[in-house]
Amino acid sequence: MKQTVEGIFNEGKIILNESVPFKNKSKVLVIFLEDYEDKAIRKEQLLKTFGSWKDDRDTEKIVEDIYSSRVSRRKDISL
Repeated sequence: MKQTVEGIFNEGKIILNESVPFKNKSKVLVIFLEDYEDKAIRKEQLLKTFGSWKDDRDTEKIVEDIYSSRVSRRKDISL
């Protein structure tokens, strides 16, 4: 009988999220659903986009430029 059970692989061990009806040894197939190294790299790349910037303009001018550069759709949208 085949059964799918989710779990976590941590420090060389697999910890199942639920109990299984098998008492003896059983053959298993382990498929890793996420590549944590890639996830860490993506997080690092995202964090590099955060932060502040240098600008000689005063706050009011920056806010004015942001608002004036916004584009909005004038066309009515029908659903």
